[in-house]
Amino acid sequence: MTSRRRVAVVAAITLPIVVAAAQAEGRPGPLTQAGQARCRSAQLVVRVGRLGVALGHVGVTIDFKNVSTATCTLYGYPGLQMQSAAGQAIPTDVLRGTAYTVPSMPERTVTLVAHAEAAFDLGFADSTGYGLDKCPTSARVEITPPNAYRPITISWRIQPYGGGTINHLRCGQITVSPVFAER
Repeated sequence: MTSRRRVAVVAAITLPIVVAAAQAEGRPGPLTQAGQARCRSAQLVVRVGRLGVALGHVGVTIDFKNVSTATCTLYGYPGLQMQSAAGQAIPTDVLRGTAYTVPSMPERTVTLVAHAEAAFDLGFADSTGYGLDKCPTSARVEITPPNAYRPITISWRIQPYGGGTINHLRCGQITVSPVFAER
């Protein structure tokens, strides 16, 4: 085995240990290619932003704000989990990509200095076109920033439908975009 190969093997073995140790101590996790640490949930607050409704669809922009003094980055798609008033998980099917109210956009690294904001678009079908069928309504929603481990829970009542027709109803279907720099 060449010395370069040994270094690569050692690096591959030690990197997860270093990352786990940093996370256990509450320090920022791995650095991005730009040298900035990824944003941790504890550094961010979430706010429901602009809301729009059109032709049986709901579109919402969700904002992440860096409330820490450290610069951090977000890259990729957030996670979501609807919850009942009792804190029980409500089936949630998160789709990444494009929908009627979620425009197509590439994944990009968003750098957040202190008090800066990033956002993502979220969209789902409302009850229009599903007859008398009813989907559950959330009391809260857990939003997990991209590449984070802990969700941020907000009070938010949403009732997403999905599947396209009464015969194919899939409650809890939500489409999200990757995070982007606040427009």
